[in-house]
Amino acid sequence: MYVSNNSALQALASLYNNEQVKSVKRTHQAESASFKDELVLSQEAQSFSDMLHELKTMDEVRDDKVQIMAQEVRSGSYEPDVSAVAERIMNLQF
Repeated sequence: MYVSNNSALQALASLYNNEQVKSVKRTHQAESASFKDELVLSQEAQSFSDMLHELKTMDEVRDDKVQIMAQEVRSGSYEPDVSAVAERIMNLQF
C-alpha cells in the first residue's frame, strides 16, 4: 500500500502517541450481577420434552410382539393385512 499524504499519516500517528492519556481509570465499580440465567418452558414444550424422554428410554424392539409374531410365522398362522401394509407404505412421507 502506498500512502501519499504523509502529513495525514503523521496526524493519525500522533493520536496514538498522545502523552496526555497515560492510563485509563474506572469511574465506578461494576456491580456484581445478582441475577442468573433462567429457562422457562411452556406447558406444551414441557409435555413434548417429557414424551421425548419417555421415547428415548423405551426399548426399540417390543420383544413380546416379536415373540408372538415369530410363533405365528413358525406355525403358519401369520396372516398380515396386506391392505393395511400397503396403505401404511403409501402414507410414508419421504
